[in-house]
Amino acid sequence: MRVVFLGNHTVGVRVLQAMSEMADVAGVVAHPPDPEDGVVYESVFDFAGMHGWNAIRGKGRDSETLDFVKAAKPDLLWITDYRYLIPREMLRTAPLGTVNLHPSLLPAYRGRASINWAILQGETTLGLTAHFVDEGMDTGDIIEQASYKIREDQDVGDCLKILYPLYTSMTRAVLTRFQSGKVPRVPQDHSRATVFPARRPEDGKIDWNQPARSIVNLVRAVAAPYPGAFTSIDGNKMFIWKARVISEEGSQSLPGCVLAREGTEFHVQCGAGLVALTRVEFSDSNQRLEIGCRLGD
Repeated sequence: MRVVFLGNHTVGVRVLQAMSEMADVAGVVAHPPDPEDGVVYESVFDFAGMHGWNAIRGKGRDSETLDFVKAAKPDLLWITDYRYLIPREMLRTAPLGTVNLHPSLLPAYRGRASINWAILQGETTLGLTAHFVDEGMDTGDIIEQASYKIREDQDVGDCLKILYPLYTSMTRAVLTRFQSGKVPRVPQDHSRATVFPARRPEDGKIDWNQPARSIVNLVRAVAAPYPGAFTSIDGNKMFIWKARVISEEGSQSLPGCVLAREGTEFHVQCGAGLVALTRVEFSDSNQRLEIGCRLGD
């Protein structure tokens, strides 16, 4: 089975590793140059080069990308963490269809930044879905799903550690289905769909008027390897990498006020409740947290 892969980042590399054991990788389309490529995440383009696969960097609707995919004569297209929509003409190049691995339990959390949004919304069960690709955004029939649990003390980095092996095992399972000729197609219940937009680094700014649980969920949702949640102290930026909820009710002081210190933790007033900051990073190395100071603008 000839497969053309379109993808990016560490999850893309994991999928390609599994795919190379079971199929003929007829071509690889990686993202255009990305500052995170090979630095924050593993590089699909570099991985393809190491294995001698024919590879380009391209956007889904570029004519060069379409020509590359057509020339590869794929039986199947496979997408993993590829941020560009695939045009109808490209979808038609593969007689077996196009498969995408999406890091949510579809139809929930369609779109970008699915894991981050799920954590922001306080979800405790997340997942991975293999589905056929149509012209919509994550709307195609479901082939297979897997779910996993996260605790309130786990963040997006912990989710990725769980997801990486899931991407590998699901790739093997779905390719096995194609090899057997028995691939399920379960239509999505579009009435249950939720769609969320892309997120930007500036969306990590903390609003101390928010409840304690919402603030801690933001910290968890954008923790490393993402850019991190941040606030300001005396006009300087401060990143908060770990936090926990102390209480969710009551208000003792103005939101953002540092009320107490317990060991290495600082307790901060929120719009409702208190959070403990357990790991912070200052943009100014001379900066320090003190009881009585106020965070935020």
